[in-house]
Amino acid sequence: MFNRKWGSLTCSVSFMAAAVFLAAFSCACRPVSVFAAADVIVITADEIKRMNVQKISGVLNQVSGIKAGESFVSIWGSYKVKVLLDGRPINDPSSSHNAVKFDLVSLENIEKIEVLRGEGALKYGDDASAGVILITTKRIGAFRGNVKSYRGNFGTSSYSANCRAIKGSFGVSASLGYDSTDGYKVNNDRKKKRAGGKIEYLPDEKLSVAFSADYLKDKMGLSGRPEYPTSHSRKESDMLSCALSVKAKGIKSKTFYNEGDTQNRDTDRNINNSMSVRDFGEDLYSSLDMGPWGTINYGAAFRWGAAESSRFASQREYSTSFFAANVFSIKPLPVTFSLGFRGSLYSDFDNTLNPEVKISHTGKGWSLSFAYNRVSNTPSFYQRYDKTSTKEPNPDLAIETADNLHVSFFVEVSPRISLGTSLFYNSIADRITYVLGKDGIGRYENFGKVTYRGADLLLSWKIMKELSLKTTYTFLRAMDEDTGLWMACKPRHRVYADLFFRPIKDFSIVLNMKYESGQYTRSDNKASVEGRAIFNLRFEYSPAWAVLGFGRFELFGEVNNMANKTYLYGDGLLAPPRTWFCGFNFQF
Repeated sequence: MFNRKWGSLTCSVSFMAAAVFLAAFSCACRPVSVFAAADVIVITADEIKRMNVQKISGVLNQVSGIKAGESFVSIWGSYKVKVLLDGRPINDPSSSHNAVKFDLVSLENIEKIEVLRGEGALKYGDDASAGVILITTKRIGAFRGNVKSYRGNFGTSSYSANCRAIKGSFGVSASLGYDSTDGYKVNNDRKKKRAGGKIEYLPDEKLSVAFSADYLKDKMGLSGRPEYPTSHSRKESDMLSCALSVKAKGIKSKTFYNEGDTQNRDTDRNINNSMSVRDFGEDLYSSLDMGPWGTINYGAAFRWGAAESSRFASQREYSTSFFAANVFSIKPLPVTFSLGFRGSLYSDFDNTLNPEVKISHTGKGWSLSFAYNRVSNTPSFYQRYDKTSTKEPNPDLAIETADNLHVSFFVEVSPRISLGTSLFYNSIADRITYVLGKDGIGRYENFGKVTYRGADLLLSWKIMKELSLKTTYTFLRAMDEDTGLWMACKPRHRVYADLFFRPIKDFSIVLNMKYESGQYTRSDNKASVEGRAIFNLRFEYSPAWAVLGFGRFELFGEVNNMANKTYLYGDGLLAPPRTWFCGFNFQF
């Protein structure tokens, strides 16, 4: 099976040569931590708590260059973002636009979120040309937990519970959740059910074993665009995600299994389609201290996937990958260098060898980094094999190749003010795009070249003790280089700002502003939506009198689209009017 472009033997020889080159290049260097990245953004549980948000998207939107929703995330305009929950991917393998199952985890269970913008593919694999987001759940400690509930307009309600406890070397945690809404337009209702659990065995610092499993069931209506309503289109999806993580004697092993089922029905168009996707993966990581030559970090990964559908025969595919990287610094320069390669062997695609280079410096209160990498984006089962009334299958669809460049700079101007800025360039060749035929039926093809380029800016300013501002701005130029047309759903300017105000110790208010400039809703640039600025409000009240002997109460709420503005998203769908909810969180 592995006979395309270069065989497995050639790949192994090339990979060994690359490792030897890295070791030779790092001669006379002093070792530093592997994969040290000055611009990796880490958001801790305490910081998440201070944001007064109720969803992961609210956390991610405060990172410059990121745009996130309930089931999607983009970095610097590209949706090719790999999201890992405790080492396992939670991107929906049955989707065509890299959707993410954020609902598999609640904010209360998150220990930290790490954002690698334009990086991470070297270690974490394909489909990450825009970057990688790592979500880590809390380690199990003393008996802790919470019960949370809120209600709002349009029949919106949410209920969740989490608890964890440890005894000796064993820890157990469990979580449940239920969300529902009637929706703000016809056929816009939704119901979600979630359950999860985790078991840890931590006998000492050298050995740790953790097994987790999460299940999500999602039922929703698909209302369609205002000009093309689909009042009877329904979607149901189920996802089971399991992970086993083992750390022993310097070797880390992460094993995962994901199973997702999706069903789409529309009686008006006589549609009743189902699709099931299963993914299995194994990752092994380790490192080798080379003394004055630096540290070599290396690993291997195996992936197996299968898909079945009511519209195409059962399909199977698999791949094996190897990666190695050397991080070192040359005396007397205060600069860190990183060189690495990732090679992948595929059953259904041409094999690849992708490099990564990074130079970074971290000084007192500032950091600067430059990075380049090449990433492979693989086509989905849906794009290759699914057949619909408007799409033919294309089993010969090949891999996209993305080249990324970015320069990032962060500085703490004073204890009150910090700034960050990045310049980025993402070029995708052999882009996978839907090409419409003369008969109105199209298919996905490797066609053309797309570039995302621009800059972003982050400002964090503590104006006074009770008042602070955090704002991000992104300038994006997203172009189809073959046609000279602007990419759909890509605003040139985007601003996200949070003004935090704590008038008293127990009460905080956040005034949020989201601005996006006008954007095209069609790839032919013949339709567009206007720019808009939307204002939202969040509050949290945690009074001292609510601290009881067995726990503590908090009250919270949100008002979104305070001006009740009518507007369309970049994809042409109708956005929500004014919405609100309020609730309580009891922590024990």
